[in-house]
Amino acid sequence: MKKIFFLVILLGITAFAAEDSSWKHESEASVVQVGGNTTSESYSAKQKTSYKIETHVLTGSARYLQAKANQLETAKQWDASLRYEKELGEKWGVFLQHGAENDTFAGYVQRDNTDMGGKYFFLKEADRNFFGELGYRYTKTQFVAGDVSFSNSARVYLEYGVKLNESVTGKIWLEYLPNLKSSESDDYLLNYEPSINVMMNQILSLKVSYLVKYHNKTKTDSEKKEDTTFTTALVAKF
Repeated sequence: MKKIFFLVILLGITAFAAEDSSWKHESEASVVQVGGNTTSESYSAKQKTSYKIETHVLTGSARYLQAKANQLETAKQWDASLRYEKELGEKWGVFLQHGAENDTFAGYVQRDNTDMGGKYFFLKEADRNFFGELGYRYTKTQFVAGDVSFSNSARVYLEYGVKLNESVTGKIWLEYLPNLKSSESDDYLLNYEPSINVMMNQILSLKVSYLVKYHNKTKTDSEKKEDTTFTTALVAKF
């Protein structure tokens, strides 16, 4: 309980420290601890910070997740990325992004992704927006077993957000990554995440999300194709 209390205080202090409107921050964190006959604990945190200068936007983001049951680690993931975006008009834009991720329980020590492509807003209103991205991804993956693979993929990304009322917003995004090599057509990734945000005040909100990562081709028959993460978190936007 103390960890949750200090988490709320930290998010609040950080939010009030931001004064430059060119900066945008979104901090997200959750802590769950269970004691008694069985013990388990999980921690997750996300941070997204962007800075805009005229039509140029630079965004850095990071995510961390760890879970334990009876002192045995059952999940551990992290990812981080840096993205540059150039707005070409009210609806158009182009971007370049590089990121890295880790999930040893999914079989890889590190996966490096380099993305480039274009962005288009199909809908851009005060209470809802819908945009898509189309581009290319180059991936280098270092597996737990020690081998390394390289792949070239197309990338299709769609995101829809809606304001349901003054305090509730919803969002869903979907990302499809087919391998461009004809002999590896069955090697594709599909990721998606629906979420609901309930505002507590002008800065803090409660978020419930369900993230799904699906990899159609696995390295072993015993490896599961789908990883899911259900999260309830405290979010600060400023």
